[in-house]
Amino acid sequence: MTILLVYVNDMIVTGDDMQEITSLQKQLTVVFDIKVLGQLKYFLRIEVAYSRGNLLLSQRKHIADLLKYTGMSNYKLACTPIEAKHCIRASKESDQVDSGSYQRLVRKLIYLSHTRPDIAYSVGVLSQYLHDPREVHHQAAQRVLAYLKGTIGMGILFKKGDSLTVGIYTDADYAGLVDDRCSSTGSCCLIGGNLVTW
Repeated sequence: MTILLVYVNDMIVTGDDMQEITSLQKQLTVVFDIKVLGQLKYFLRIEVAYSRGNLLLSQRKHIADLLKYTGMSNYKLACTPIEAKHCIRASKESDQVDSGSYQRLVRKLIYLSHTRPDIAYSVGVLSQYLHDPREVHHQAAQRVLAYLKGTIGMGILFKKGDSLTVGIYTDADYAGLVDDRCSSTGSCCLIGGNLVTW
């Protein structure tokens, strides 16, 4: 089997049949001017590291650039991305912040959650206030950055194995959202012990 992943003018060719991969690359060179760069190391700000057949996807450089961009490089670390039983809500009492810079920051955090499912919930909370961000929301976003600073090398590990066992886990918080008393749910799916969706 051969898989071709294309994003604009970048592509990844992978699979378990080297002959088929080589054949596809030859066919692509007939139509396109391509360069074969060898084993995948970096794609769309996602770093790929290999170890004993295992694969680690991380965004260490993207996080470092984000910390530098936001001036958070020298801030204290946070042990969690959001406070347990947080009370972040729409607040007219808190000062307004620049919505453009807040939205850019949250967009960058959303992209980071592709390899960092540990921040997905907190980024989801921050995303609820894109239309009217306040200082309390900005402080919560800074906490996520402080957490990322302390966990910069984390990512998603895909372990090589023979099992294709599917495991699905879910959790729910009934009426736990502060603003509208809606419930929030979370789920993750593992195949062969490797996290594939969340």
